[in-house]
Amino acid sequence: MAAFTYQATIRFSHTDPSGTVYFPRFFEFIQAAAEDWFTIGLGINFARMIGGGAGQPTVHTECDFSKPCYLGDKLEVTVYLEKIGSKSFALLFLGAVGGEARLQARSVQVMVNLETGKSFPIPDDMRAAMESYKAANPAPILV
Repeated sequence: MAAFTYQATIRFSHTDPSGTVYFPRFFEFIQAAAEDWFTIGLGINFARMIGGGAGQPTVHTECDFSKPCYLGDKLEVTVYLEKIGSKSFALLFLGAVGGEARLQARSVQVMVNLETGKSFPIPDDMRAAMESYKAANPAPILV
């Protein structure tokens, strides 16, 4: 199993007047990568999970930008699972265009019952899928 990579074409709606991606849009790409990672990378249907009352809101995020992205670029965001806790997990996102680094981001997400707002342990089937993914795709050590 290869590391999951989300692909996005940079559109006019993603950019500011200079044609560079407006930085909050990167957080939308990161969220899209996380959602597709669940559905495609782990085989856990994200929409069905949310519809069933379970969510995984981000409780911490950080992002470093190494170079801008421009209108027409093909951004690839690869997802790595850095850590699995009892109720939370940490993801690393590496964004590149044509193999050239553009950003690295991290987020911590917590499993939450959407009705009560309370956190709960990562379900066993999800944990097993995450552990399998992590074993097959170790997160790179970044400087």
